[in-house]
Amino acid sequence: FRESDFCACPGEIVALVGTSGEGKTTLLRLILGLIEPDTGKAILKAQDGTEQKLNADTRVCFSYVPQGNTLLAGSIAENLSIAKEGASREEMKTALEMACAWEFVKKLPEGLETKLGERGKGLSEGQSQRIAIARAIVNEPKVLLLDEPLGALDLKLRQSMQYELIRLKEELGITFLYVTHDQEEALTM
Repeated sequence: FRESDFCACPGEIVALVGTSGEGKTTLLRLILGLIEPDTGKAILKAQDGTEQKLNADTRVCFSYVPQGNTLLAGSIAENLSIAKEGASREEMKTALEMACAWEFVKKLPEGLETKLGERGKGLSEGQSQRIAIARAIVNEPKVLLLDEPLGALDLKLRQSMQYELIRLKEELGITFLYVTHDQEEALTM
């Protein structure tokens, strides 16, 4: 990036759209403080105007759902509690509902205690993706970073998920940074 500015205000859904290799994921890494800019600055600016350099300390403000499957071997409940230690069953259920995942989780033989293999083995790619989104939601973030989050979902589930994300924004005031290569998908957010 050269001579670029980026601003996302509280409660907004901001879509970052571009083809592969254009720097969308790199921008998310800057926001998470995983990398630093060579020149210029990457900051988090509070409503009172104070600025904080984006780094490991500011990472607590964000929940991140990267591209690909990030589930670990263990139960669904264990995967969700990674984001929020001590999350209640009700909090997990609510997050799963918001991620359009509760309907299939409650039908699994052991529900929340269903054991998954590494990378969500035992679930479809779309199911794994929704569990990862629920894990980000259960953390009650101020900002939710979604990197190509709906790619493995069919049209009906994608629309349901978009509706739920919009509802989350309105009810909880979460700011979304939504990365996609699909301009149509971005326009529906």
